[in-house]
Amino acid sequence: MSQNLTDFTLPRNSYATFDALTLKQLIKDRLNAGGVFTDQNFEGSNLNAIMDVVALSYHYLLFYLNTTSNESLFNQTSLYENMNRLVKLINYNPTGYKTSLLSFEATANTNLPLNIYTIPRYSYFTINGIYYSFPNDVTFSKSLTGVEDLTSLYDENLLYQGKTIEFPPIGATGEPFETFTIVSKDTATNTPLNIDQSSVDVYVNNAATNVFTQYKVTNSLFLESSDSNSFELRINENEFYELKFGNGVFGKKLNPGDGVYIYYLQSDGASGIISPNQLNGNTINFYSTPQFNRIKQDVLNTSLNYLNTTNASYISFTNPIASSPPSEKESVDEIRLNAPKTFFSQNRLITEVDFTTFIDKNYKNIITSSSTVNNRNYIENYIKYFYSLGITRPNQDARVLFNEVNFAHAGQDNNIYIFMVPKIKTVDSNNTQYFLQNSQKNTILTSMAEAKALNMELIPQDPVYTAVTIGLLAPGEEVNLDVYKSTYLVIKKDTNLRVDVNQIKNNVDAIFQDYFAPENCKLNQLISLNDIVSKILSINGVSNFSMRRILDNGSTVTNNGLNLLVFNPKYSDIDIQIQSTDLQLPYFKFPFLWNKTILDNIVVE
Repeated sequence: MSQNLTDFTLPRNSYATFDALTLKQLIKDRLNAGGVFTDQNFEGSNLNAIMDVVALSYHYLLFYLNTTSNESLFNQTSLYENMNRLVKLINYNPTGYKTSLLSFEATANTNLPLNIYTIPRYSYFTINGIYYSFPNDVTFSKSLTGVEDLTSLYDENLLYQGKTIEFPPIGATGEPFETFTIVSKDTATNTPLNIDQSSVDVYVNNAATNVFTQYKVTNSLFLESSDSNSFELRINENEFYELKFGNGVFGKKLNPGDGVYIYYLQSDGASGIISPNQLNGNTINFYSTPQFNRIKQDVLNTSLNYLNTTNASYISFTNPIASSPPSEKESVDEIRLNAPKTFFSQNRLITEVDFTTFIDKNYKNIITSSSTVNNRNYIENYIKYFYSLGITRPNQDARVLFNEVNFAHAGQDNNIYIFMVPKIKTVDSNNTQYFLQNSQKNTILTSMAEAKALNMELIPQDPVYTAVTIGLLAPGEEVNLDVYKSTYLVIKKDTNLRVDVNQIKNNVDAIFQDYFAPENCKLNQLISLNDIVSKILSINGVSNFSMRRILDNGSTVTNNGLNLLVFNPKYSDIDIQIQSTDLQLPYFKFPFLWNKTILDNIVVE
C-alpha cells in the first residue's frame, strides 16, 4: 500500500478538505465494496438519509476545524476578538475609539484681571447640542491689562468632542489584579458606545480614610512600584474597556470596600464634527454633579486659581478651522501591522519607525501622513533642498521659521524632526495650504515625552506641498507655471462604443482627483505615471490618449505619453519640472492636484 494512503484509501492531506458530498461518496463506496447493503444507492432510502446526516455533520465539524485553525494564527486571523486575544500575549493594547478634536482660539477682554487661571477639568461648550470638553485641567495666564490673545491657552490645548459621563460607582473586593469593565451599550443598536480612549479617568475612594485619589493609566502594571496609584486600560475582544489594578507588588492593590469612580467622554461620532466658526460666541460651562463635587475636594489642587463663571464671561472663543474626524478602533489589519512594531520598540521611541508607528497608531484622527528623521538626515535633505532653491538661510522660509521659533532649542545635535500632514484639510480648490495647529503639535509631542529618550528634542515640521497637474513643453522652451494652461489631455474615443463624451471627461478627471486625494497620498510617495496611464486606458470608451499643447503663435506640440507638471507653489519659479517617468518624492514633500481638477484641460475626440 502506498505510504500516502490510509486504510480508507484516503490521501493523508485530505482530511481538512473534505466536504459533505465527498464524505457521502466515500461512505457509499465503502458499503458497495462490502457487498452487504444496497439501499445506499437509492435516494430517499432510510440508509441514504442517515448518510446525509452523518456527512453534513462532519462537513460542519471540518468547517469549524479549519476556521479555528486559521483564527489561531496571527497572520491569518480575521476576527477582532481572536486577534485581540492573540496580541494580549505580547502585551499589545489595540487602540480604541478616538473622538473629534477641535483647535480653537481665545481672547480675553479688558475686564479679566491679570492673573494665572485654571479651567477645571470636564468644562465644556455646547454647540447646537454637541458637546466639546476639556478632559483635563487647563492653565493659562492673562499678562496684559488690555485685550489679550490667550496664546498660552490655545497653543497647547484642544477641545475633545463628547459629553462627560459618570459611570456607576463600583465596590472593590480587594483581589490581586482586580479588573472592572466599562459596559456601555447603545440600547437601540446593542453596540458599544463611542468612548474616547484617552479620556477615561479613575478616582478611588479609600474605604478606611474616605479620601479620594486619582489613579493614572499605565502601559503595564509590571513597570509600577507597589504603592503606585496606577491602572491598565485595555479594550477587550467585546470592544469594552477593561480597567486592571495592581496586586500590591506591581501597582497598588485595591482594599476591600474601596469605591472605584470612573469618568469618560462619550462621543457623538461623525455627527459630532463641526465646521469653522461654530464655537464663536459660545460660553464655557463648568461640570458639576453631587458625586464629582465631593471628589474634587480631594483631588483638585486648592492652590490653583480656578476660573469662575464671571471671569469666564470675559473670554471669547472661536474655531477658525473645523474639528477633526473621529477614528474608529484599530482594525484587525492595523493591529497585524502595528503590533510587531510596537512589541519591537517595547513602548520606547528610539528609531524613526518607532515615532512613525506611534503617530499612525494614536493620532490617525489628526494626521494623514508622517515621517521622522534625525538631525543629519534633516540637514542633508530638507535644509539642502532650500539651499538648492537659492535660499542660503532656510529660516527665511515662513513655515521653517514658524516651527523654529515655537519648538526648536539652541542645541540641535539630538533633534528629531517629525513631518506631519493634517487630516482635516491639506489644500483646498483655491490651492490654499493648511498645516497643523500649534495645539495639535503640542498634544502629539506631549504624549511622546515619557516614551522618548531623555536627550531627544522633538521638533514638528510642516510638509512641503507639491502641486501636480498636466504639462507639455515645446522644444527648447523653459518650464514655467503657465505651461499647464495651454496643455490638454486628448482622449481618443472608441467609435465602436456609445459612451457620453462628458462622462468620459468626468471619469478621466476622477482618476486624477482620486489618485491625488489626501487620504490616498503620503509623504515620500512614489507618483507612478504608469498607474495613472493604465487607469485612463481602462475607462469604458477610451481607446487611447495623447497630450497637446497650443502655443501662443497657434502652433501645436503633441506627445503620445503622459507628462506631469510638478512644482512647489511657493517657489514655482525655481522648483518646477516636467515629469515623464515615475517620480519618488522626498520624505518632506506631499503631493496634491493643482486646482483640485484638470477637467477644463481634457478633450475627447
